[in-house]
Formats: sequence, C-alpha cells, structure tokens
Amino acid sequence: MKGLAISIASIFIMNYTTLRADAQEESQQPQTTIAQCSQAGPSLCIEYLYWKIQEDGLSPVILIDQRIVEGTNKNDLKLENQKFEYTSGFRVALGYNFNYEKYDVNLAWTRIHPSTTTHYSASGTKELIVIPFFDQTDADVPKAGSLVSHWHANYDMLDLVMGCKYPIGRHFKLRPNIGLKGGWINQLQKMKSNSVLVGQPTDEIVQGSVNRQNDFNGIGPRVGVDLHYGFGSHLGIFSILSGALLYGNFDLKTKTFLSDTSNNGVPGQGPAIVTLENSGKHLSPTVQILLGGDWRTCFRQTHWFCFGAAYEVQYWWNQMRSDNSITQLLFVNTPAGGDLMMHGLTLRASLDF
Repeated sequence: MKGLAISIASIFIMNYTTLRADAQEESQQPQTTIAQCSQAGPSLCIEYLYWKIQEDGLSPVILIDQRIVEGTNKNDLKLENQKFEYTSGFRVALGYNFNYEKYDVNLAWTRIHPSTTTHYSASGTKELIVIPFFDQTDADVPKAGSLVSHWHANYDMLDLVMGCKYPIGRHFKLRPNIGLKGGWINQLQKMKSNSVLVGQPTDEIVQGSVNRQNDFNGIGPRVGVDLHYGFGSHLGIFSILSGALLYGNFDLKTKTFLSDTSNNGVPGQGPAIVTLENSGKHLSPTVQILLGGDWRTCFRQTHWFCFGAAYEVQYWWNQMRSDNSITQLLFVNTPAGGDLMMHGLTLRASLDF
C-alpha cells in the first residue's frame, strides 16, 4: 500500500508540473492572433498623401547666359522647366473580405490637385528666350524681360481590385490582384509676360500670354501583387507593385495672345490670337511602386486596426501631349508626349470590421 501511494503521488506531481508548464507557455503567447482575429466583413482604408508631382514638357523659356571669355562671346543655353513643390492629397478605399486568407475586393479613390507658380526673369548677362511665342513675331528669337508660368493639375483616379491572399510560411503573405483603373488627369499651364520683344529691325515691347490645356480621361485593365512580411504579431513590412494600361481620350487646346504684332519689321499691326485644338484616343501606360512598414493590433477578437507609412512612386507615360511651340503643333502630326511622375510619403490607417 505504501508503494502504491508513493506511485499515485508521483503521477499527480508529474501531471501538475506538466499542466503548470503548459499554462505558463500559453500565457506567454498572444491571446489572439491576426489570423484568428480576421473575419469576413467590410474594410476601410484612409491614406494621407504628401507627394511631389512633376510633368515633363512644361519648359516655357530658354535661359541664355552671355559672357565674354578671352575676347570671345560665349553663350550658355539652359532649358528652364516648371518648378514643382510637394502637395497634399488623399486616398480612400472601401472593401470587403470574404474570408481570411481568401478573396477580397475593394474600390479606391485617389485625389491630389497640385498647383505651382514659377517666375523667370532676365538679369545682367542672362536673357530669356520665350518659347511659346516662336513664329508669332518677326523676331528671329523672341525674348522677354520676365515671364510667369502657373501650372495646375487635377488627378482623380479609381481602382477596382479583387485579390486573393496566399500565406507562404508563418510570416510571409502574397496577394496577387486584378481589376480596372480609370479616371482623369487634367492639366492647365498659364504663361504671361508683359515684356515680349517683337519686330525687327524695329523692336517693340508688347504683352503676351499662352494657355495650354491637356485633359485626359480613360479606363483600362490593372494587375498587381502585394507582399507582406510580419515580424511577430504586430510589426511588418509591405510592398505593392502594379501596372495598368488605360485607353482614353486626350483633349488638347493651346491659345496664344500677343497685344501687338509686326509685319516685315513694321510694328503696330494689331493684336494676334491663335487658338489650336486637337483631340484623339491613345493608350496611356502607368506603373505604381510602394514600399513601407506597418503596425497591426487586434481588438474585440474580431476586428483589427493597422497603421503604416510608405514611400510611393507612380509614373505615367505620354501625359503631356500639347506642345509648347506653335510651330510644332502646326507641322508635327503627332505631338510629343511628356511623362508625368508623382512620388512621396503615403500614410495609411485601415480597419477591418
């Protein structure tokens, strides 16, 4: 009996020790993981954008630096582009998760409306060639004492995407996705100078202005892949790579005004207004790249919240199709395209219900 009692006591002690160790190990694990937390239901993502948007093909002047070097005139020519600044925008996405690690669908609206103004002036040995007024004066090289160029753009784009999540191991997730991308990119450049030189051999100073409008709207297929790698149960890094090919319409309009013109060197021929319009359908390819990190947490055992920060780049080919020079618009059948690039900080906060 004594030996049996000792055996029962030993078994009880061993079981108690095992249960206590298991309880301690379980207490050290997260109570609810993201996988257990995530359920089928709606989702909301709000992003703050702080981007710089740059458009090629907006150069209104050529800067000439005339210097005398060892008795010889030396001219340095530099094409001056529009100056661009960072501006704020937002992106809002509404979605639905059908079930965890499976399919989801979301619709995102991106809106950012940059605006910038650049002043150009001649000083000392520096002179300005005003590109928009070529062939509108009798001067071989139209010059001006100063010019102001204002550029504004409206970027509004919708992305309808369906994706499917694939876990690879414990920490890595892959989400290929397909969908549609569509919207509009409208650009307007206004240039004005109160000191345009016209007429040769008799020179005259007149006022001049140019308005260039470049509107695009289109829609097309979009494909992409999202990657996420988690460090533990809260921190992670993510990246997004997507591309789209939009087919749409470009509406182009250029209006040039001079308060006075000249004919065969004789000024005083009256104001000149030239309006050129063109439209056509073209393909517009674009690519999006995003890389950042996030922090996630679960609450109420069925919802999770995520906050992240990333650097984002978008590139659009052939977006500025209205040329700067009237000569090019008259004699070139297909206007040259200027590429549009936007890049900067993207802050996001998302909630899955």
